[in-house]
Amino acid sequence: MGKTSWGVLGLLFACLVHGAPTLTVATDVWPPFRIVQPDGRFGGLDMDILQQLQRRSGIRFEVKRVPWGRALKQMQTGQVDLMIGLAMTAERAAFIDYLQPAYYQCRPAFYGKAAAVSTLRTYADLQGKKVGYVLNSAYFAPFDADNRLDKHGVPTEDQLLRMVQRGHLPLMIGTDCQVDYALSQDNEAGLLKAAYQPPQPVVLYLGMSKHSPHQALQQPLALALQELVASGEIAALAKPYQP
Repeated sequence: MGKTSWGVLGLLFACLVHGAPTLTVATDVWPPFRIVQPDGRFGGLDMDILQQLQRRSGIRFEVKRVPWGRALKQMQTGQVDLMIGLAMTAERAAFIDYLQPAYYQCRPAFYGKAAAVSTLRTYADLQGKKVGYVLNSAYFAPFDADNRLDKHGVPTEDQLLRMVQRGHLPLMIGTDCQVDYALSQDNEAGLLKAAYQPPQPVVLYLGMSKHSPHQALQQPLALALQELVASGEIAALAKPYQP
């Protein structure tokens, strides 16, 4: 066993024996990853993962519900320690350390009523169509930076989905993990997924603010995450949430 491994084990032992500080996780609603329960607390896949990370590492987490854009700003200043369910971008990487490995992946997809999705077969077909998206989200290139498209940003996925269901927007982009789950719970409006689906996955990470005062815990936390992914435990935890 190398020096690095012994160092990690030492940190883990210190966390378990002396008690680690509590890390603040800022996040927002995003079923099935973060689901608001009747008591107002979060459940969902990401909460299951944090629970298992706490069990393996001894590191405690306090989850705070914060609008996504504000959570990113708090990561910039170190007001919060962690975010979960993060897609990686160069802009975010300036103030976030992405813990390796990624723990899950989805795919971006477009949704709407039959008339809107029937003509969407290639990326070029997005031209001239109004597409809703969630502000401060990362989907895929070139869509994220494409100023030629008629894009309409809203604060939350829930608001976006309701706007499409009610006909206020013809199309929306989302990640299939989240939107497919939402539609499996309620799809009275009959929304469909477009035939065109970008090939690039949306890869999800746990990220630590580069300004967090708890940088020493990054390595044992990453080790616990690596073990969860390698063991297949995250895949098993995800199964109940898959439509």
